[in-house]
Amino acid sequence: MKETKEFPVRNPRDALSLMSQKFYEKYGDEALPLIRDVWYKLGTAIGKKMKSNIDNPNLATAGQDFVDSGRKRGTPIDIVQLTEDIFHIKGHRCALGLGGKGIDLCRACMGCDLGILEAATGSKLNMDIIQSLANNDDCCEVMIRK
Repeated sequence: MKETKEFPVRNPRDALSLMSQKFYEKYGDEALPLIRDVWYKLGTAIGKKMKSNIDNPNLATAGQDFVDSGRKRGTPIDIVQLTEDIFHIKGHRCALGLGGKGIDLCRACMGCDLGILEAATGSKLNMDIIQSLANNDDCCEVMIRK
């Protein structure tokens, strides 16, 4: 567990990220289920709104909307594969400021992305974090499958 370098807060998501980092720093692994639960609930709320704006809410359309939204916020994202069954991306900046903070905290916070896509598609999905900037990898590589 690394000491939290102050993460700049510009919006409510940034505040939740900073709070998650501070909780993890103070309480360690015991905090991870709580952190994941809150992030997943946020993602579910975002995903429900996304679903109402998508004509054909499947993994391909929700995934594209997810990528477009991230890019609008300045996050460089490459689509590796995007189908109705697989959403595989590489991100080159952690919007949550988790670089070097550890893969366990990353997995907990990524509950948000899983919640977004599950709510947007109405399907239970599986997420694999292949690489993570939080783990000091070169990028964040995530695959989400039906």
